[in-house]
Amino acid sequence: MDISTELEKAINEQIGIEFAASYAYLSMAAYFERNAFDGFSKWMHLQSEEEHTHAMKFYQYLIDRGGVARIPSIPAPEWDFDSVIKVFEASLDQEREVTRHIYDLYKIAQNESDFATVSFLKWFVDEQVEEEKNVSDMIDKLKMAQGNPDSLLLLDRYALERKAESEV
Repeated sequence: MDISTELEKAINEQIGIEFAASYAYLSMAAYFERNAFDGFSKWMHLQSEEEHTHAMKFYQYLIDRGGVARIPSIPAPEWDFDSVIKVFEASLDQEREVTRHIYDLYKIAQNESDFATVSFLKWFVDEQVEEEKNVSDMIDKLKMAQGNPDSLLLLDRYALERKAESEV
């Protein structure tokens, strides 16, 4: 069964959103590298790789369903931030935006009774719960550490121990 024109368009948009998220995380990693936060940099590098993988999953799914991949242009990400917590807040905003788009895709698939796409998207719905929780938890920890450089360095070390999705 071929994919509908509306879903094809929406999935192409999602590919762009995932690639934009990957670039944004890479830019966040660069910010942390400039500021000697190795753990936070690693965290953002892992996020960048994960978002790239998500984009490719959408890409391959679209191809497998007979759609045409039209990779959209990607705007340049923010590259300078005021603080560590501001970076993670931007990350949470980004994850919420990705979630919103995935929900929109899910609604389209449900309205079209495209059960294959609904099934495909279920993994992403579940993944976004985890993504938002991870970032929210880090923001909570950063708020507790605010004003304490030792605590901030401990959190950076904690972030260094984070594993990639494929390593878990």
